Amino acid sequence: MEVLDQTVWIHINYRTWQGKKTLTRDELNRYADPDKTPPEDLITPGTKAIADPDKLKRINSLGKRIHRECEKVCLKAFGAYGTSIEAGESLLARLQSMKDEHEALITEYLDSYEQSNTEWIAEHPAWEQWLRNSMMSRGEIENRFKFEFQAYKITSGGQGALMNDGLQQEQNGLLGQLLSEIEKMAAEAWATSYENKDRAGQKALSPIRTMLNKLKTLSYISSKVNVLIKRVNDVLDALPKTGPIEGADLSSVCGLLNLLGSYRRMTDFINQVPLHQNDVFDPIEEDEDDSLVASEQTDIVSEEVVDEQTDEQSEVEVTIPSNPKPVAQPAAFCF
Repeated sequence: MEVLDQTVWIHINYRTWQGKKTLTRDELNRYADPDKTPPEDLITPGTKAIADPDKLKRINSLGKRIHRECEKVCLKAFGAYGTSIEAGESLLARLQSMKDEHEALITEYLDSYEQSNTEWIAEHPAWEQWLRNSMMSRGEIENRFKFEFQAYKITSGGQGALMNDGLQQEQNGLLGQLLSEIEKMAAEAWATSYENKDRAGQKALSPIRTMLNKLKTLSYISSKVNVLIKRVNDVLDALPKTGPIEGADLSSVCGLLNLLGSYRRMTDFINQVPLHQNDVFDPIEEDEDDSLVASEQTDIVSEEVVDEQTDEQSEVEVTIPSNPKPVAQPAAFCF
């Protein structure tokens, strides 16, 4: 359980309010007539707006930032975000700062809720009575907002505990989960900054550096990660430090994203290209359809499980986890 011993898990509990209510059956029947349907900014399929959506944008965008911040240095497993203890300490400090920001935003929104809604309703005079009848009080919406996080470590429960095998399977699946998340990040970087372009700016390298930092942070999971780290470093080091990325340099970056944007290509690469000549990496086993075996869905992610063995000649076993019930112990820096 060496990897789990070096990992801190952070559970995020974020809940927000969209400023909407479900349409009643009577309203659904009434607004089935297009001539009687409220404008698009007041009604969507199945719901109606009951508060100014612009006033909620900052709160809702904060929730997305919280998860993006975790995804930069964590992988998802056990229904939480996992990262190294060192990176976890820094992440918890950033999360605490965002929690303070969240509390300030909620207080600001609630204090101005009635006044801002009055102004918003005035912009829709034809629907004023309908909107006023649908409004909720401050007390009703106050508990709709929530942001909490907890940090903890997972242990096997002691030698001979029944959940040891399951935990071992989950631990061995962390490499596959990391590669899956890198694959997604690379695909997003390609679609945003490189697809159908003959040049890219220096800012377009930012998501690649984010992937590199994530790989470095989680490299303790498996020595195989170092192969990818070296490849990314080699490409970035060869690029110009200023000016546009184009020509052969752009082709090099696109080739790197082609590698990082495919789970299959990454697993082939780390199995065939050792970091040093004397390194031997166990291959990742594939199923009969020549595709990687993926584990079942967990709480928030699907995990691909890879069992690393110390014997250099042994093959890596890909298994489906049995949903163990690990024992959680609070980390020393829990909030």
